[in-house]
Amino acid sequence: MEFDDPVYGSQKVEEEVLQDLINSGPVQRLKHVHQGGPSPFFADRAETKRFEHSLGVMFLLREFNASIEEQIAGLLHDVPHTAFSHVADFVFKNSEHEYHDNFFEEVVMDSKIPEILEEHGLDVDYILDESNFRLLERDAPDLCADRIDYFLRDALKAGKLGESEVEKLLNSLTVKDNRFVLKDKETAELYALKYVEADEKVWASPEEAGIYEVFASVLKRAMEIGLIEEEDLFGTDKEIMDLLERSGDPEIEERLELLCGDFRIERNKEDYDFKVKTKARFVDPQVVEEDMRRVSEVSEKVRERIEEHKKDVQSGYCLKITG
Repeated sequence: MEFDDPVYGSQKVEEEVLQDLINSGPVQRLKHVHQGGPSPFFADRAETKRFEHSLGVMFLLREFNASIEEQIAGLLHDVPHTAFSHVADFVFKNSEHEYHDNFFEEVVMDSKIPEILEEHGLDVDYILDESNFRLLERDAPDLCADRIDYFLRDALKAGKLGESEVEKLLNSLTVKDNRFVLKDKETAELYALKYVEADEKVWASPEEAGIYEVFASVLKRAMEIGLIEEEDLFGTDKEIMDLLERSGDPEIEERLELLCGDFRIERNKEDYDFKVKTKARFVDPQVVEEDMRRVSEVSEKVRERIEEHKKDVQSGYCLKITG
């Protein structure tokens, strides 16, 4: 298998177990799940699929000599994502945006993935235990393969990072004590500041939060009238969207028409339609040349920027939709 990845360039996958897993149903489904949730259907968004991100995490782990088990865990980490990705966190009000994590083992075990792993002599339970893989996943504000890939991939596609900046950030990555860190203060500052910018302009922008909130209300209505059930969310974006567009329900049609029109979503504390609370994302990587201190400890600019961003997002957005 060969892939031309926008972040890591030309990649060849020769291991039979990885090829079998890439071809498996749960991983192939991710080709039809937008990383940006419902937003690419209603706004000018670069389209990234969960499949691309899952491969990217695997490629990054392989670049840093992670074990085959950790590469597999990276490839599989997003298989429980619902259609429209994190919109389920707005439907079921999960403040940490981790609704899908509750279904990881269930989705994997109900598929052919265990059979594939066992055929190649691999321990299914070990691979399903995320705590075994500390390059793949760590709590924020640490860097990890998942967090690194979705930042570089989304920011590049959204025009918040140039190719030279992506290369610079990748070249500064190194591994110490089984964790990703950055080699120098300058690049760590760039990384932390660009990450906050990506959250402000892409993941947690008022427009993004507004689209998620309205679309979540559409899904809630669809569940109320029995058009869809919770398990249907583990299908694809198109399958759910087709059902919604054919619903014939006036409330669903009205909200979809609003999102499909020439709408604007703006912050307005005095006159707003609803208030949205979303997740503030930021990173504070450790820096090798600064004796493994976090960049916020050696950069006042980063420290102030992170605190300002956290305060702004966590206060919630009063949003007005016009269209």
